[in-house]
Amino acid sequence: MTEMTQAHQGNWLPGNYARIQAALAALPPPAERDLALAAVFDFDNTCVFRDIGQALFRVQMLELRYRICPDTLAALIPEDGAVLAGRPWPLLREALLSCYRGLWPLIQAGRYAEAKAAPAYGPFVALLAWLVSNARKAPQLGPRYVLSLLAKLQAGHRLDELRAFGLQVLRQLVAEPLATLSLEACLPEPLGHISVTLPTGLRPFAEMLDLMGFLQAHGLQCHVVSASSEWLVQTVAPVLGFPLRAEGIFGVRTAIDANGMLLPENAADYPLTFRDGKNVVIDRFIRARPWLVAGDADTDYDMLTRPEPAIRLLINRRQSGLIASLYPRPDILLQGIDQSAGCFRPSSETVD
Repeated sequence: MTEMTQAHQGNWLPGNYARIQAALAALPPPAERDLALAAVFDFDNTCVFRDIGQALFRVQMLELRYRICPDTLAALIPEDGAVLAGRPWPLLREALLSCYRGLWPLIQAGRYAEAKAAPAYGPFVALLAWLVSNARKAPQLGPRYVLSLLAKLQAGHRLDELRAFGLQVLRQLVAEPLATLSLEACLPEPLGHISVTLPTGLRPFAEMLDLMGFLQAHGLQCHVVSASSEWLVQTVAPVLGFPLRAEGIFGVRTAIDANGMLLPENAADYPLTFRDGKNVVIDRFIRARPWLVAGDADTDYDMLTRPEPAIRLLINRRQSGLIASLYPRPDILLQGIDQSAGCFRPSSETVD
């Protein structure tokens, strides 16, 4: 087997680089393998620095690129609930829907500039971003609800429209600094002042780009199983240089009608690509044994702890959840990053 070149080494932790190289060198040639082998990657904060799904949500929200009517939005926000981050849930829900009802005639008419100048715009975007951020951490809602919600907010658009919008968003992201955007609103009591911070910018990890090409050269299939919308990752990954085919990329799916329009419904007979759902996708759709698995967060825990992988690559984002229990394991290749620059660093430690 050809050894990894210096260009491939980049800013890998040297020990991780050496273990990948040694494991590949121990493989028989592709023609002599009993089973096809695969490398399965998460996408957000694993292949790229930042989250493409959250970024699309931010831009779609700020630009009000919605096709769902207020009644459809209301159906996506559960009525049941007591409090969210100390605020009464019924009042939060009604405040959000009231703002959207006020903006909808302008959104529906495509008069986005007028809508963004309307009094309801600031409270709406701050409330929606705040709700999504806090719902992800709430036991009664959680990431399964939020991931599904973000995909369903794209309903009413055709896939070709969404792909064009996704490319527009990507161009914006790669031009943005790696920084943060703050949104806030002062609402009537007892809701009061709310604020939320959203990340900006996105950068591909050069080492992951090289790794995928290198693995493919050694006869491994490369796949992505993402918790972002499937169409979105299929659209942006090749543009960023990842050597992936659309059919090898899996993500969150919603139902699609006969005209290619997304519906605010879960896709039938397909799991949510979160935690155990990622393993279901691997088992049902990837016709190869996972030899390498790469991830960064709780959503990747189940696939990182499958029994088959020879290489378990974990991006160290200094998480405090379930994924943190994997950081000290000797079979985990923990890879540090520089979060201010959005790149790998030759260490297992991550810095700001």
